[in-house]
Amino acid sequence: MPKKIAVVAMNTKKIPYVGGNELIITLDNQKVWYTANTKQIRIPFLTNVLNSMMNNFFNTFMKRSNKQNVVKANYFSKQVARYLLKNNYDQVVFENEQLRRNISRRLQKKTTTVPETLLA
Repeated sequence: MPKKIAVVAMNTKKIPYVGGNELIITLDNQKVWYTANTKQIRIPFLTNVLNSMMNNFFNTFMKRSNKQNVVKANYFSKQVARYLLKNNYDQVVFENEQLRRNISRRLQKKTTTVPETLLA
């Protein structure tokens, strides 16, 4: 029986081709050409507006800040954590360390363990 693998990525261009049988959880505007197993998280309009306002604030008042899309990333992390709690996976691969920490923190609040692997 094959392992159930979930790949979590906000930007699908940063994940390599793995095998085509894993589920890829991504934003609704991302396309994955090699698999039909894609769960797309839709970001609501108001969240996008608030995200844009926060980005403008960071760009205007904090010139050296590298914070971008903070609101969108938090919403995405919350929805992915909710999905992972409802569904059981043998392995979860993340796009980067920050995304892994954000989602893991939400999963630990629910006292649930999910196997985690960081995508290098």
